[in-house]
Amino acid sequence: MRSLTRVDFSLVVLVMVLALLGGGIWQMARAFPDAGKGLVIYASEQKDLFVDAGLVRESYHVRGTSGLAERLREQTVIVATRISPHTAYMGAGVVLSTQHGRIKILTARHIIAHAGRKFVIFPDHTERRALRVIPSKTHDLALVYVEAVPLTDYPAVRLAKDTFETGQQFIVMGHPGAKSWTASPGLAERHLYTTLLFCPTCDRGDSGAGAFDRSGMLHGIVVSKAIMRAPSSKTGEYIKLTAFEIEQPEAIRAFLRTAR
Repeated sequence: MRSLTRVDFSLVVLVMVLALLGGGIWQMARAFPDAGKGLVIYASEQKDLFVDAGLVRESYHVRGTSGLAERLREQTVIVATRISPHTAYMGAGVVLSTQHGRIKILTARHIIAHAGRKFVIFPDHTERRALRVIPSKTHDLALVYVEAVPLTDYPAVRLAKDTFETGQQFIVMGHPGAKSWTASPGLAERHLYTTLLFCPTCDRGDSGAGAFDRSGMLHGIVVSKAIMRAPSSKTGEYIKLTAFEIEQPEAIRAFLRTAR
C-alpha cells in the first residue's frame, strides 16, 4: 500500500508541474505573440545542418551533354596569378560582357589575392594580361578586365534569378587539377544560407568556375572545396563527404551593383 501511495503522489506532482509549465507557456504566448516563431526558426537552422546522403550517392551517376559543355566552354576562361617564373595560382572565370574593347570577367577573389602578374587565357589559348582587378569586400568574388582581340566574339553568361534547388542537376565548367575547360556534372543541395554542390569530378582548380543549370544559366561561382562530416537527413548518422560551395546569384548581383 505504501509503495502505491508514493506512485500516486508522484503522478499528482508530475501533473501539477506540467500544468504550471503549460500555463506559463500559454501566458508567454499571450504576452508575446511572436515568441513561438523562434522555435520554428531554430528548427529550420537545425534542419539546415543535415545533408541528403542519397543525393551524394546519386551525384556519381549524373552525366553531362557535349553540346552544353561546348557552349559553356566558350563562356569560360582560365584566370591565374603568376607569383614566380615557375609558379602560378590558377582557377577559372566567366565572361560577363564586352564593352569598349574590354572584356569583364567574374571569378573568385582568392585566385587574384596573391601578389603577382594576373592574366587570363581564353579557349583558343590566347593570353591577355589583366588591365584592372576589382575584388569584392564582402564575398569571394572579383572582376578582371582584359583587352579584347579585335573581331573576336566573346559569348557572355546569363545569370539566373536564384540559386539551385535541392536535387537540381548542374555543370561546372572549369579547371579541375591540371585539366582546363572540363565539364563536371553533379547534384546541388540548397541550404538556408549556403548551396552545396556534390560534384565527384570537381577539384580545387575549379575555384572561380561557373556552376550552370541544364539550360546554361549561371547559378553561382565556385569558391571553396570542403571535406566535411555531416549528419544524414534520414538516419542522423555522420557521413564523410566532399562538397563545393558557391557564391549565389544574390551575392553576385550585389557585388556587380557596387563594383567601381
